[in-house]
Amino acid sequence: MSTEKKPKPSPAEQRRSLKRFFSYLKPYLGLFLAGLAAMALVTAAKLSGPLILAGIIDRAIPRQDIGLMVRFGLLFLGLVIFGGVLTYFQTMLIVRLGLNVVTRIKDDLFSHMLTLPVSYFDKHQVGELMARVESDTERVKQLFSETAIMLIGNALYFLGIFGVFLSRNARVSLYIFLPMPVLLFLFMFIFDKLRPLYDKARKKYAEICAVATEFVQGIEILQVFNRTKQAADKLEAASLDKRNSEIKSGLIEYSSMGVMQFLAGPMFMVLIIRLVAPGVFSGALTVGMLLVYIEYGMRLFEPLFSIGENIRGIQQARVAMNRIFSIMDETGEVAKADLPPRFEREIEFRNVSFAYKEDEPVLRNVSFSIKKGQTVALVGPSGSGKTTTVSLLCRFYPVGSGNIFIDGVPLANIDLTAWRRTIGLVLQDIYLFPGSILENVRIYDDEISEIQVFEALKTVHAADFVRKLPLDVRTELHERGTNLSMGEKQLLSFARAVAFDTQLIIMDEATASVDVATERRIQDSMQELLKGRTALIVAHRLSSILNADRILFFKDGRIIAQGRHAELLAQLPEYEELVKLQFPELSTEPPAKLATGLTAGDHLAAGAASGAQEHTL
Repeated sequence: MSTEKKPKPSPAEQRRSLKRFFSYLKPYLGLFLAGLAAMALVTAAKLSGPLILAGIIDRAIPRQDIGLMVRFGLLFLGLVIFGGVLTYFQTMLIVRLGLNVVTRIKDDLFSHMLTLPVSYFDKHQVGELMARVESDTERVKQLFSETAIMLIGNALYFLGIFGVFLSRNARVSLYIFLPMPVLLFLFMFIFDKLRPLYDKARKKYAEICAVATEFVQGIEILQVFNRTKQAADKLEAASLDKRNSEIKSGLIEYSSMGVMQFLAGPMFMVLIIRLVAPGVFSGALTVGMLLVYIEYGMRLFEPLFSIGENIRGIQQARVAMNRIFSIMDETGEVAKADLPPRFEREIEFRNVSFAYKEDEPVLRNVSFSIKKGQTVALVGPSGSGKTTTVSLLCRFYPVGSGNIFIDGVPLANIDLTAWRRTIGLVLQDIYLFPGSILENVRIYDDEISEIQVFEALKTVHAADFVRKLPLDVRTELHERGTNLSMGEKQLLSFARAVAFDTQLIIMDEATASVDVATERRIQDSMQELLKGRTALIVAHRLSSILNADRILFFKDGRIIAQGRHAELLAQLPEYEELVKLQFPELSTEPPAKLATGLTAGDHLAAGAASGAQEHTL
C-alpha cells in the first residue's frame, strides 16, 4: 500500500475541491430545490406548534371557548400530519438526489481508474482502492443528501426561532442570541481540529480493506501453512489502530459537545426566565408567550447542535473528497494520438533502458527487431527483463530511454487504444471475470458472436472440455474460475487472443502453469494460432519455443545472444545448460549432435512425451 504522505490541502484547494464536488449537484438542482422547499415547509410546521399552544393559553382558555380550543387542536393535528407527509417526500427526494450524485461520482472515478497506468496499481492495493470507490463515495453521498439539506434545514429552523423571538421582543431576543455566535465558533473550531483524526481513521479503514482482501485471496496458502492466526492478528492490529483513532476523535467530539450542551441548556433556560418573567408580571407579556419562549428555548439547541453534527459530516466528507480527487487527479494514460497503428514491416527496440526504481535498471540498452509474421522468443533467468520488455511493448510503462518503433514510428506517437487492439495478450496468471465462459472469451464484446467464440475454442483445442460443461459456453464460472483446472483456464486465455483476431500475439509464460499433456495440446494448436500473425513469446519451458524464428537470451537486463535454437545450443553455454536442466536425457548427447537442431528437437519432443506419460501415471 502506498505510504506517501501528502501535504495538508490549503484553504484555497479545499474550496476548489468543494466547488468541484458541488458541480455534480448541478444536473439535479431541481431535486435539491424540491427537497429544500419541503424542508422549509416542514420547518414552518415545526415553528407553528408553540404558537398554537400560546393561542390556546392566551385566547381559548380565558374565553372558555371549547370550539376555539378544538379548532386550535385540529390545526395542530393538521400541521403534524402535513409535516409528516412532507418529511416522507423530503426523505425520498434527498435519497434519490444522493444516489444520483454518488452514481455519477463512482462512474467518473471508476472510468478514470481504468485509464491509470499499471504503475499506479503497482503502488496501491486492491482493498485500498475499493475502500475509496465504495466507502469514500458513500460518505460524499451523505453530504449531497442528508448533510447538505439538513444543514440548511437546521439553519432555517434556528433563524425561524430567532425571527419569532425578535418579533415578540427585540431587546430580550438580542440578549438571548448574543452567545450563539460564540457557540457556533466553538463547533467550527472543534471539528476543524478533528479533521486530521477523521483522515487517519479513513486511511486505517482503507488499510484494513487492503489487508482483508489479500488474506481472502490467499486463504488456501494461509490454511495449508497454518498461518490463519497470524493473519487474524495482523488484521486485528490494523483494526485496533482504527479503533484508537475513532475513540480519540469520538472522545473529543462527544465530550466537548456534551459539556457545551449541559452548560448551555440550563443556563439558557435560566436566562430566558430571568428576562421574560418580569414582563409577564407587569402584563407586558402573556403567560402563553412565556411558554412560547420556554418551548423555543428548549428547542433552540436542537438545530444548533444538529448544525454541529452537520459540520462534522462535512469535515468527514471533505476528507473523503480529497481522497477521491487524489485518484481523479492522477495522470491517466494518453489514449489518443495522431497516428493509427500501421504494423506492416517490423517492431524495433532501439537502445531501450528501463527501471521501476531509480538507480535499479531492469533493462540496459536492449535492441532487437521483430519482422512481421516472425515468432521471437525471450528466454533467460528470472529477473533478466523478459516480462518488462513485453510490458513496454504493451505500453504499460513508458520507456526510460531509447525508443520502440512500429514501422519506424515511435510507439508513444501511436494511438494507445488502437495499438492495444492489435495485441492478443496471454499471461501465466490468468484472470477470469465473473460471468460465463462466453463472456470471458469475448470479454463482454457483443460484436463477437457465440459462433466466433466457439470457433476460437476449437482452434485452441478447448471445445471438447467446454462441451462437457452443464451449459456449454454459457456455464457460469466460480470466483477466479475455481470450477476449471489451471490448464482449462489457460486454454480460455488462448481462445481470447483468437476470438479478437489480433495481429500480434504476446505470450508471457503462457504454458508455465499447465501440465505437460495440456502443453502438448496448446503446442498442437500453436501453428494454426500463429498463422499469419507475429508472436513474442516469453518462456521458461523451451519445448514451447523450439520452432521460433529467433530466440533472444536475456541476462541482467541485456541480450547476450540471439539466434535459432540450434545456433544458441552450439554457441551459448548458458542456453545449453538450460536445455540440459529441462531435459536431462540430453545431457549424455554429444555436443555436435545436440547442435543439429533437428536431433535436439526430436529429443525435446521425446522428453515432453515422456513427461506427459509420467504425468498421466
